[in-house]
Amino acid sequence: MSSKVKSDILMLAKISNIIMELSKVDSLNTSYKALSDIVKDMVEIEEEYFFIKNSENYEEIFERNFSDELSELVRWSYSKTDISIFPEDEGSYIIIPIAQATNVNFVYAIFTKEQNFSNRFMMILRTTSFLMGNLFETLKLYEEILDKNILIEKNKNFLDNILNSTFDSVAVYNENLIIQFMNNNFRNVTNNEKFRKIIDGYVISSIAEKQNKSFEYEYEDKSYSFDLINIIFEKEYYVLVNIRDISGTKELEKMKKIEKMKNEFLSTMSHELRTPLSSIKAYSETLISSLEMIDKEMLEEFLTTIHNESEHLEALLNNLLDYSKLETHTLTIDRTKTDMIELMNSVIKALNDSIESKSIEVSVELEEDSIILDIDKTRIKQVLLNLIQNAVKYHDESKDKKVIKILIRTTLKECIIKIEDNGLGIAEEHLDKIFEKFYRADSSLTYNVQGTGIGLAIVKELVDLHGGSINVESVLGEGSTFTLTLPKEMV
Repeated sequence: MSSKVKSDILMLAKISNIIMELSKVDSLNTSYKALSDIVKDMVEIEEEYFFIKNSENYEEIFERNFSDELSELVRWSYSKTDISIFPEDEGSYIIIPIAQATNVNFVYAIFTKEQNFSNRFMMILRTTSFLMGNLFETLKLYEEILDKNILIEKNKNFLDNILNSTFDSVAVYNENLIIQFMNNNFRNVTNNEKFRKIIDGYVISSIAEKQNKSFEYEYEDKSYSFDLINIIFEKEYYVLVNIRDISGTKELEKMKKIEKMKNEFLSTMSHELRTPLSSIKAYSETLISSLEMIDKEMLEEFLTTIHNESEHLEALLNNLLDYSKLETHTLTIDRTKTDMIELMNSVIKALNDSIESKSIEVSVELEEDSIILDIDKTRIKQVLLNLIQNAVKYHDESKDKKVIKILIRTTLKECIIKIEDNGLGIAEEHLDKIFEKFYRADSSLTYNVQGTGIGLAIVKELVDLHGGSINVESVLGEGSTFTLTLPKEMV
């Protein structure tokens, strides 16, 4: 075997070993040591430096001190991409640019006492420089990708922490109704399968209509605010779902509303109590001071007024007592067998004076002569008195004919009582609220009519206690119809 062949084989073996060594390098930091070890295996090194260009300056990566002469050599080598050897009195500087194409990543500079270098040494050194240049670019790209992935992961974790810290439930659906992201709150809320189906239904609707949606929804005694926002990202369609539990806000609004109504009630009740008390006091004082001058007819009129105002006062106080029981849930009923027709007649008779004073025509339509119910006679009489009194109070003075129609009929298990009038009527927006405590429709038509706002609330409570129901139909300016349904037997 010729010496040239042997030399070529040795060189290939050396390059193969270099490739194997470089294949073990897994980071930029370890690449410097790998290069140092490869060169040390070929030549004895006295000093070594790793230079990198920073703006117009050249810095030694490991902060080693270096001479001005070496600095100039490095500056010159950055303009080249080939290895340069500079002989000195006691050795040589070997400057090795580590580059890919014309892009120099760093310069490796060594000082060795040797001054003569073979072609094979130079060939292996150039091969090493080439391989290291490509490896270094690959490692840079790899570490950039790693850094970007770390940054992406950090940003993702940061965003996740923010979204998981919010009180809102947040999720992103794709067009196929697959959740791409959800925070912990959304995951907890959708543990309820029924509620999850409700949410999915709204998302399907938003996708189909390609529209944003905002609304409130009540579920299991809680109130939720829904926002569904359509998003197009990279030509893909998504729906961002944001759900907020607003039960506390709703409860606070409700409490404020109740507080306001209570204050209005107290003000109204104060006025209502003062009116009969003032009348009783005024007529009593007149009687005391003018007793000898008052004839029998006037005396009877004064005493009748005092009696009527006393009854009015008693009714107000009874309402207050009933309201107190309603608040403490101690309102009870005492059932007895009662003829509803007789009870209705007694109510109309009790209200006859006020009915006649308003020139109201009252008619009663019956399908039977006697209807026996298992009810609390006193409480149902209170209900009927309140309903018919309201029909009288809220009559319409502008109408020539003022009527109240009462219909009593039965089914197999129930007694149905309808009280219809052609009075002032109730606006549609107030219909679902008139049975609430303290509520009075704030209307110019009803403003001057006396009332505390708890009568119908007590009526509904009494009807509920009997296992019955009450509802109202009304048209403003035309009149109202209250329908009372009571079971024939105890439930």
